[in-house]
Amino acid sequence: MNTKLILSFMGLAMFAQAQTLTTAETIGKGKSSVLLASSALVVKDFTTLSFSFVQGVYGVHPKVDLYGGVNVTTALGQAQTSVTGGANINLLKSKVVSVSAFNLLTTPVNRRSDASAATWFLAAVVSRDLHVSKLGLTGYAGYSATVPLGRKLEDKLFTPPSPVYNLPVGVVIPKGKFAIFAEYNYGRTVKAASLGLAYNP
Repeated sequence: MNTKLILSFMGLAMFAQAQTLTTAETIGKGKSSVLLASSALVVKDFTTLSFSFVQGVYGVHPKVDLYGGVNVTTALGQAQTSVTGGANINLLKSKVVSVSAFNLLTTPVNRRSDASAATWFLAAVVSRDLHVSKLGLTGYAGYSATVPLGRKLEDKLFTPPSPVYNLPVGVVIPKGKFAIFAEYNYGRTVKAASLGLAYNP
C-alpha cells in the first residue's frame, strides 16, 4: 500500500463522526438532553479507528433542536479533540414517519495542521415508532455525508481528501429518563458501529 493511499485512509479517522445518532423527532421547546456516544470505524483494507463525544441538546423550537459538544478522534494511537455545533430540524411529522435535516459543523481544537479547517456533517433522517410491544422502540435510517472544508486536504491525518457518504440505520430504546442508541453506518469504504446513551432530565 503506497504512502498516499495510507494517508488517505488515515484521514478517514475524522469521519468516525459520520454517525447520526438521532431520530427525526425533536425533543420539544425548552427541553434538554445530554448524549454520550462512542463509535468503532472500520476502514476497508486498513484498520479500526475510534470516535467518542459528549453533546448537549436543547430544544429552541418545537421543530428545532440545537447541538453542541466535544469530540475525540483516535487514529493509530494519536488523538485529536474538536468542538461541534449544529441543529436537527424536523421537516415532517405524520402518523407514519417523521423526517428531519440534521447538520453539524466541527472544527479541531488541537493538531489543527493535521486536519481541514472544519468538517460539515449533513444527513436526511427518517424515523418511525416500531410499535414493538410496550418497549417504545423507534427505528431510524437516512443518508449522510461528511464534507471537509478549507485548507489543502492532501496528507491530512484527521481529514479525508473528499466527502464520505454513509447509510445510517439505528434504533432507540427508551429506559425512563435514559435512551440507548444503537446504530450501524454502511459505506463502500467506511463502515461504523455506534452506541450512545442519552439522558433526558
